[in-house]
Amino acid sequence: MSLFTPEEREETAGRVSRLLSNDSRIDGVVVVGSLAGQSDRWSDIDIEVVVRDDEDSAAVTADWVENLYELLPVVHHFETAFGDTLLRGFLLQNLLELDLAFDQANLFSIWSPARVVFDRSGRVTDAANSPAQAELHTADPAGEAGLAWHDILHACTAVRRGRPWQGLWYMERVRNRTLKLAQERRGFYAEFFDYVDDLPVEELTLLEDTLDVSLSPESLLGAIEGATRAFLAELRHDEPTLANRLEGPLLEFVRLREPETD
Repeated sequence: MSLFTPEEREETAGRVSRLLSNDSRIDGVVVVGSLAGQSDRWSDIDIEVVVRDDEDSAAVTADWVENLYELLPVVHHFETAFGDTLLRGFLLQNLLELDLAFDQANLFSIWSPARVVFDRSGRVTDAANSPAQAELHTADPAGEAGLAWHDILHACTAVRRGRPWQGLWYMERVRNRTLKLAQERRGFYAEFFDYVDDLPVEELTLLEDTLDVSLSPESLLGAIEGATRAFLAELRHDEPTLANRLEGPLLEFVRLREPETD
C-alpha cells in the first residue's frame, strides 16, 4: 500500500476543483476544513460545491459521483445529508479521503476557514468573506443524566447476565456521554469529539480506569463504577443536587455482588 503524500493530496484537490469549475451547473467551488486553515500530514480534502439555484442539486451530485469513479482510483464512497447539504465521501486507493458537500447557491453559507477556488456569480466569495456565526452548543445535563443512569443500569445488568460485550458497550456510552457533556459545557460542538483532547487532564484522568478492561465481571463492573463516578463529577458542574441524588443508588447498584451459590 502506498499512502498519499501531502503533494498528492494538493494535486488531487486542485484537479477536482478545476474539473468542478468546468461544470456550468456549478456556481462555485470552495476548499474548507483543515486544507483551508492549518493542515498537517493527515489532513483529508473537504470541498464545498455550490450548485446554481436553477439546477437540481441531487442530479448534479449523482453525476459527480459517477464522474469521480472514472477520474480517480476510488475504492468506495458513502452518502449522507446534513439538512439540505448532500455529502459524498470518497476513499481513494492511497487512503486519501475526499469529501464533497453539494449546496444550492441560495442556501450556501460558510462556517469555518475557507479558500474560494472558483466563483461564477460573486455570491460564493461574499459568503466566504462573511462567515455565518456558529450557534453556541449548550449542554443538557439533566437530559443526559437520564440517559446515563439508564445505560449504567443496563451495563451492570448485562454483565450479571453473562453478556460482557453488551455490558462493555453500555459502559462506553456512559464514558462518551461524559466527554460530550464536558465539551459542550465549554461551548464546543461535540458530535465528532474534535475538542476532547483539549479537555483538562484532571477531567480525562477520571476516565482512565475505563480503558484497560477485560471481559471478566469484576473488571467490567470496576470500569462501570469508574465511568459512573466520572459522569457524576461532570454532572455536578451544572446539576449538583441531581448528581448527589443519583450517586448513592447508582453506586450501590454497581457495587452489588450476588452471593455465590454452590
